[in-house]
Amino acid sequence: MAKAHANRPREEDKASDRDRALAAGPRILYAVTFLSGAALMGLEMSGARLVEPHFGSTIYVWGSIIGMFMLALSIGYWAGGRLADHSPRLETLGAVLLAAALLTLAIPPLAPRFCAWINTFEAADVRYRTLFASLVLFAPPSVCMGMVSPFVVRLAASRMAALGSVAGSLYAVSTLGSILGTLLVSFVLVELIGTSSIVYGIGVLLAALAIHCFFRGGGVFRKAGTTLAILGAGGGYLGAGTPLTQTLPGDTLLEVKESAYHFITILNSRSQIPPYQLPARLMMFNNLIESGILLDENTLEIPPPPARTACGYVDLLHLGMVLTGKPPRNMLIIGCGGGVGPRMFKENYPRSVASIDVVDIDPWVFRLAEKWFEYPFSGDPVIKSHVADGRLFVEQSAPERKWDYIVMDAYSSGGRIPKHLITREFFRVIKDRLTPDGVMVINVISAFEKPASGLDHSRLFRSVYKTLEEVYGAGRANGGGLYAFPRNRSGQGENIIMLATGEAMPRFDAREIDRRYRSIRNRHLSHTRLDEVVPRQITVRPDLSDVPLLTDDFCPTDSMVHR
Repeated sequence: MAKAHANRPREEDKASDRDRALAAGPRILYAVTFLSGAALMGLEMSGARLVEPHFGSTIYVWGSIIGMFMLALSIGYWAGGRLADHSPRLETLGAVLLAAALLTLAIPPLAPRFCAWINTFEAADVRYRTLFASLVLFAPPSVCMGMVSPFVVRLAASRMAALGSVAGSLYAVSTLGSILGTLLVSFVLVELIGTSSIVYGIGVLLAALAIHCFFRGGGVFRKAGTTLAILGAGGGYLGAGTPLTQTLPGDTLLEVKESAYHFITILNSRSQIPPYQLPARLMMFNNLIESGILLDENTLEIPPPPARTACGYVDLLHLGMVLTGKPPRNMLIIGCGGGVGPRMFKENYPRSVASIDVVDIDPWVFRLAEKWFEYPFSGDPVIKSHVADGRLFVEQSAPERKWDYIVMDAYSSGGRIPKHLITREFFRVIKDRLTPDGVMVINVISAFEKPASGLDHSRLFRSVYKTLEEVYGAGRANGGGLYAFPRNRSGQGENIIMLATGEAMPRFDAREIDRRYRSIRNRHLSHTRLDEVVPRQITVRPDLSDVPLLTDDFCPTDSMVHR
């Protein structure tokens, strides 16, 4: 009896704390639940955007982020329930929210440096690097946010008889908040203010909720906790504008734009082809060079046409002309970048090229190409720009619409390979739209041959080869109209240009290709650097026994990307 009597005041104290929390207003608890749910999903959506520039846009990134958040929530639910039973006070809830706020505010300045450091461990599989980075960056604040729901249920359930309805209502409100956070971040905020500012805003929101709990609950936290929250929010502001792309010493940053598809960086730097010291303007997607144009050495501005590429792979897009023996007339280019490729075809063959359809799903790519690379986004009689998905554009074009030169340049390095643009079904659609004497040019970044031992970085090339062979080589001798030209034959990840031809195009051997190149080099290709590339043609069919055929149903390219 004495022991029971001794415990009674403590239980009564806890009940009075809970009563004061309810007296402060049940709407507070619902507001905290709703906004913390929005903050949690906003952080999850932003988390993937923060790590993509460093680890690629692959299923591994999303798997790491989702799995880590689920783990953190599980821990948070367990820890929140125990803490709520021990100290069911608004001030304690405020302390949990403050911890979540401070940990969130630390993410923007920490993430780029930490991810770059993790990537120095190249021997570790990129999947585990991604998982570890996600765990370190996002698990701590997510655990704290996971603690909120059981804590609020403990404070709001004043009567055990109503526990089920209270818990159900609060979790419904939390889910509605999560829906809002997901849609707001993905549909509006990413392109409006950028990822690092979103994460900073989430931290400020959590700090504001913590301050509100401190003031409504009272106690020592009212002053000390509020001061800490304000200082943390102020310090976190310094990380709000942290750039998510990386530049080298001597580069001049011109513009950074975070679109729905890429972190796009425009900068003045140096040429990526010999001579390397020539000034150039580059467009980068997610820390990787996507496009470049040479600048005037004196003015550091774009010189008069014709455009000159600062990235050697653009020259390789002309390899299809070796087979056709002439410049294209009607072109389709899927993937714009800085628009240097379309400009080169238009400006170097003004009497031959009648139309160039350029398709890119990202409107900001077109806008920045127009602003910084003098790409004619609108009103040009030859180059027609289409903001659309490449596959849908082709499928929805008039059936009689055909092109004699189709360039697939939408396969960026670093894991951004749109899977629906690399499958058997897509290549069949392209084949139907290719003129009988036309050629499709594909830029793939991969190694070209299977190594005797060690990591195999050639699987992407060999899978694409296998897929193209089924579509373009069926019933035709020697693999039909399918060719491959590595840029360097380095054995590592590099640009490999693959050519697939229409039904009327005969098969050429390596000697004939060399002869055809020499016959048109001075007349049409003097502005390109193909002398060393043409002899590097892969003349032996690669081993395809251990790589899959890429289909709409099965396209595991995430595990094949060379990074």
